[in-house]
Amino acid sequence: MERNLTTAKPLLGGLIKRTVFVILVLTGGVVLGYTAGSYRKVEDSSQLFLLRLSLSLSLLLGIGAFYGLVLDIYYTIRRRRAVYLLGVLGYALIIGMAALVLLGSAFIIGAVGGNR
Repeated sequence: MERNLTTAKPLLGGLIKRTVFVILVLTGGVVLGYTAGSYRKVEDSSQLFLLRLSLSLSLLLGIGAFYGLVLDIYYTIRRRRAVYLLGVLGYALIIGMAALVLLGSAFIIGAVGGNR
């Protein structure tokens, strides 16, 4: 079986994509855990821990997605393939979601006085 090397990403692009996906799933799980814990009256210290964890995970997610965005833009320009524009759009959406989680977590932490 022959690979088409004109559209295949190098190893770095694949590693970034998989890392961003794993951090995205982890961030979603932590946000889901915080949301479920809010309705089940979980201890405040546990909720604060989940908020801080979502804050740091969303920051990592934003950094990784930004790096993937820059890499896909580079591939689009260098190889002149429109296929990579879908990756640019996906990474841009992930950066937006990471920013929303980051700002939301920081706002809630600040509102409840969790940084004492």
